Amino acid sequence: MVAQSIMTDKKKSTRIFKVLILAAILILPGFLYYLLEKEGKNSYKPLPIFGEKTLTGTFTSKMGDQIPDTAYHLVPKAVLTNQMGEDVQFPAEESSISVVNFFYTRCDTFCPYMNEEMNRVASRFINNPKVRFYTLTVDTLYDTPEVLNAYSSNFQPETKKWHWLTSRKGFEDGHLDSLGRTNDIHAIAREGYLVDAFQDTTREAAFIHSSFLILIDSERRIRGYYDVNHKKEVDRMIDEIKLLLVEEVRRNSPY
Repeated sequence: MVAQSIMTDKKKSTRIFKVLILAAILILPGFLYYLLEKEGKNSYKPLPIFGEKTLTGTFTSKMGDQIPDTAYHLVPKAVLTNQMGEDVQFPAEESSISVVNFFYTRCDTFCPYMNEEMNRVASRFINNPKVRFYTLTVDTLYDTPEVLNAYSSNFQPETKKWHWLTSRKGFEDGHLDSLGRTNDIHAIAREGYLVDAFQDTTREAAFIHSSFLILIDSERRIRGYYDVNHKKEVDRMIDEIKLLLVEEVRRNSPY
């Protein structure tokens, strides 16, 4: 009788164990889905938006709450000339992410290294049509398209969606076209990208300009500054471009 009772208890324990295993199999996927889809959304932290912000006075309804609308600083639209002598809309009209830097060909300080780092980032995203690269000269009178083409040839920019830009001939004075687009690169740098760009009057053929690579989203908002003098900063930029690509997908998703 004792042996029979022990066998009965073992069978009950086995059945209970099987029920628990089955319940775990059924419940676990739903629990993981909740963590990834629900909790994951709450933990997602978008990249910052730089520049002056103002409230528009309007509101957007979200989950039953009225959220004040914010107008963010936008980089200006411009038409500049690239190293091939072609006029280029900058940033591009289509939905794309832009990486921007400022330099000049006669620069004898950090410019060569800056462009090497820009090339490293451009090479990482060579197959992604959403990421475009723009290098603007602050020495627009000397750095003609021919000079830029010769300087940039070793980087093979045409394979990397990479434009090297100068002011359009005849418009070096910052002329605005009929659409309000500027091509005064010093003004673009200072007022649009919020970085230094002006002539160094203490030296011949010298300019003071930023050592940052600058990340711009598809809405022309500044999302990051990365100092090329620190390799880890550029490594961080590579990671944050990937984050911004995810953010763009989320923002444009109908779901």
